[in-house]
Parts: sequence; C-alpha cells; structure tokens
Amino acid sequence: MALYIRMALYFLFGSLAGQGWLEWDAVNKTVLISVDDMVPALMGGLGFIGTFFASRVAAARGGAT
Repeated sequence: MALYIRMALYFLFGSLAGQGWLEWDAVNKTVLISVDDMVPALMGGLGFIGTFFASRVAAARGGAT
C-alpha cells in the first residue's frame, strides 16, 4: 500500500511542478508554492473529499449512496 501512496505522490508533485504551481528557489534552497493559482484545484479537491466523507457517513447510517 505504501508503494501506491508513494507513486501517487510522485505523480501529484510532478503534476504540480508541471503546472507551474511549485517552483524550486536555488538561492534559498526552498520550494515556492503559488497559492493563488492553486485555489481552483484546492476547492475542487476539498469538494471531492467532502462528498466522499458525506457518502461514507450516509452509508454508515444505513443510507444508500
């Protein structure tokens, strides 16, 4: 399972860097994150996670999802 998580994180961070949302600052040796550009993706991700957990709560209470 850890391998799948690690591979998903490789893909995720590679995609973020490819979109220009992550940038390496060689002078300060830090990773810069462009939050303003990430807001639409973050909102979509939060919506996905929220609906997933809502469906799990509904299923635990005996409802159909």
